[in-house]
Amino acid sequence: METLPLHKVRILHTSDTHLGDPYGHPISETAFEATVRAAESFNADYMLIAGDVFDNARIKDSVINSFFNQISKLCIPVIILPGNHDLMDKHSLYKRELFSNAPSNLYVFSNNEGEIFSFPEIDFWGKAMNEHSPEFKPVTGMTQASNSKWFVGMAHGHFEEEAVESGRSSLIFPSDISSLRCHYLALGHWDVYTDVSQGSVPAFYSGAPAGIFKDKFSAITVDMDPANGVTHFLREFD
Repeated sequence: METLPLHKVRILHTSDTHLGDPYGHPISETAFEATVRAAESFNADYMLIAGDVFDNARIKDSVINSFFNQISKLCIPVIILPGNHDLMDKHSLYKRELFSNAPSNLYVFSNNEGEIFSFPEIDFWGKAMNEHSPEFKPVTGMTQASNSKWFVGMAHGHFEEEAVESGRSSLIFPSDISSLRCHYLALGHWDVYTDVSQGSVPAFYSGAPAGIFKDKFSAITVDMDPANGVTHFLREFD
């Protein structure tokens, strides 16, 4: 983009925390607690969780309350995007009465067509998944950035080269990313950190905090600086 906003911003980007899953992600709660501490220690201004925050719609209320307790420890906005494990459909766990008393710093995308959470120096766009199917297009309909603010997109889906045509659900193609007008695309759905940047658009899967075959936890910090542009770092922590 031609001009950059005036304010410095740091984001901590994670995804696929799968809280409430004692089997496929047995240390999900421990990993999430470490990620919350990392957001504070890395001086993040915002924390993003790009889908599959919770493992399924049947999790106990105690898992949600534990999540709220962690979020309440932070003094920054925490923005979450429902994914294929925690869909924003009529049975969504996000529609439980518990969420009417969620921490005031928690923001949950709920619009299946896409919406923006706006802050003084930055806007976040996301489309809450209501059905994990080939028809769901995670980044279609993303709005244009404001010239005076940073603009970050969030999406939960499977990146695939266009020539493959696998028919899988919630696909994101290279041309989908390269056509976007955002400063950063925070992706979720893959458990491993992956760079899928296209053209001038930085696009990354943060991977799950515990990752796969890792002995440490990880997340991405994204620095948005009017002097240096957008840079990202894969951070490891205990």
